[in-house]
Amino acid sequence: MIYTILYIVLAAIIAFVMAFFQYFYNVKHRSKEILLLAILRGLSIFAIILLVINPTIKSQQFEDISPVLNVLIDNSSSINYANQGEEVQKLKDEISTNSDINKKFTVNYYSFSDNLHPLDSLSFDNPRTNIIKTLKSLESFNNDGISPIILISDGNQTYGSSYEFYKSNQPLYPIIVGDTVKYDDIKIDQINVNSYTYLNNKFPVEVFLQYDGNDQVKKKFNVKHNSKTVFTKNLDFSSDQNSQKIQFYLPATTVGMLKYQCDIATLDNEKNTLNNLKNFTVEVVNEKAKVLILSKTNHPDISMIKRSIEMNKQRKVIIENDLNKTYQLRDYQLVILYQPTKEFKEIFNTIKEVNFLIITGTQTDWNFLNTSQQYFSKNNISKTENYSAVFNTTYDEFVTNDLGFSNFPPLEDYFGEINFSVPHKNILFQNVANITTEEPLLTTFTDNNRRGAVLFGENSWKWRMLTKVEDQTFEKFDTFFNKLIQYLASNKRSNQLEIVYDPFIYSNTDAVIKAQYFDATYTFDQNASLLLSISNTATRETNEFPFTLKNNSFEISLSNLKPGDYTFNVSVGSNNISKNGNITVLPYDIEQQFGRANMNDLKNIAQLSNGAFFHINKVNELFSLILSDKRYTTIQKSTEKIVSLIERKWLLILIVLLLSLEWFIRKYKGLT
Repeated sequence: MIYTILYIVLAAIIAFVMAFFQYFYNVKHRSKEILLLAILRGLSIFAIILLVINPTIKSQQFEDISPVLNVLIDNSSSINYANQGEEVQKLKDEISTNSDINKKFTVNYYSFSDNLHPLDSLSFDNPRTNIIKTLKSLESFNNDGISPIILISDGNQTYGSSYEFYKSNQPLYPIIVGDTVKYDDIKIDQINVNSYTYLNNKFPVEVFLQYDGNDQVKKKFNVKHNSKTVFTKNLDFSSDQNSQKIQFYLPATTVGMLKYQCDIATLDNEKNTLNNLKNFTVEVVNEKAKVLILSKTNHPDISMIKRSIEMNKQRKVIIENDLNKTYQLRDYQLVILYQPTKEFKEIFNTIKEVNFLIITGTQTDWNFLNTSQQYFSKNNISKTENYSAVFNTTYDEFVTNDLGFSNFPPLEDYFGEINFSVPHKNILFQNVANITTEEPLLTTFTDNNRRGAVLFGENSWKWRMLTKVEDQTFEKFDTFFNKLIQYLASNKRSNQLEIVYDPFIYSNTDAVIKAQYFDATYTFDQNASLLLSISNTATRETNEFPFTLKNNSFEISLSNLKPGDYTFNVSVGSNNISKNGNITVLPYDIEQQFGRANMNDLKNIAQLSNGAFFHINKVNELFSLILSDKRYTTIQKSTEKIVSLIERKWLLILIVLLLSLEWFIRKYKGLT
């Protein structure tokens, strides 16, 4: 401040000294006008210097910053199912009207279910809950200082990664909503069954049941088909014997999609009875195929292929290692050649009219393979490479799905560029060192009604094992592989229209129906017009929807279907080609599956964040705790501002006026 004053004084001295020298130094006749002009000149120079100096002063402003309190309220339907909606609303009102809380904190309110939202109103009707996503979302935009979080929830999460060990960077205070009393429960935990079987076979079914209780109980388990009981068994449960695994076989006597319903009798005091019922389907097909595997090496891939193919009981696999033997290859619908070498010479001479699958690897003789067939070749070197898989979403020879191939272990084969001399379509591309290429890893082709396929790599047995680890069943991989086998074992398509759908869905999920239409030459027709007509069998309400082209199949997704049975028809334009199907929408809400609040996980995240947890009827203790916590104090924030002492606009106007007045007086008095 003192420097600013000195600058102003110095500016005044300079200005009037300059004016003195101009109007009084060596001037003989001094008049009143000279004095006035000197003053005007001194003032204008002083104003110009001030404009250059622009003197300023510093000022400080002080502001009290209250700590932020974030209140997260669970808005999912499980709150309503627990009859806690009114209690939660009452608690929210209690926080908003608490004068001590609102005096100490700046309170922000949010609702959450599958996402975090600023609180508008509470409806408790959202069908999904993701607590971990909610906490991470809040953390991403609210990380300044200490901001405690009150989490009002039953702690039950329906999807997303577990939040049990989530360590928040802010203190968490969960308020537990709902009943924490543990009720006895019995449920059908999981059903393992193949997605399809074959006519006149018996297909295996594996059912896991779980009991949560202390008493000894005996309950009957039933399986029904078309309201007729096809299997029943009495089961004993206790606290020591709390799980049961049932394995049985059911006959496949008719072709088509068969629907089954499993149920276990409810307990006397059971609160959640929705998990006592589960459905499954099996598609029965009528086809037979005989497959020959020829190999000179022993490898886990071979036994994997046999097991996967023979999952279809109407397919028989024969493994042969004697390549000097004469085989009647026409007796087989498909021949699999595993890692061909020069010993396969006679086989390649006699296989010219049979469909085949070639699998290559580190034991393959590529010099022989390049010259023994005319479909493809590899410019290989003596170095092996690991090839990861990338699924081709545009493959259209048959309907298939990505199993998560990009996460599968890599296959091993010799490194080299692959060249095809016939048109081919890739199911899988090669990925090398995290770079996706256009090189085929699994591809199919057709030559004069003869079908062939090549898998460029060994160790696909690891793929099947990984699906077992992740899904507890081989079904996903076996379904994919058997679709490939079914395609190769036939020389032409049996249907021009193919549809894929799940016959059982739950009311909070979408019904997805996929379709493919092939013209008279069995080429996929992406310009076809497909129409879906779906009807509720109870209400007879019928709706029609057009299919949309997605990659190389047609697809439609139906949402908000009410629980019940539906029949549908897929038709192709003006053609007389159509297919029918049935979908059952089950009245299931995952939010209803929780019989009590998840107190353990809420307690754990509170402890990890240096917070505390409370039941909803103990909120006064929570208020006392956060009000007395010395971590949450009001912070005084000072802001220093630099303020200019002059208004530049008005100072410029003053300078112009002073100089103009001085000029006018000089002209008026005739002064030069």
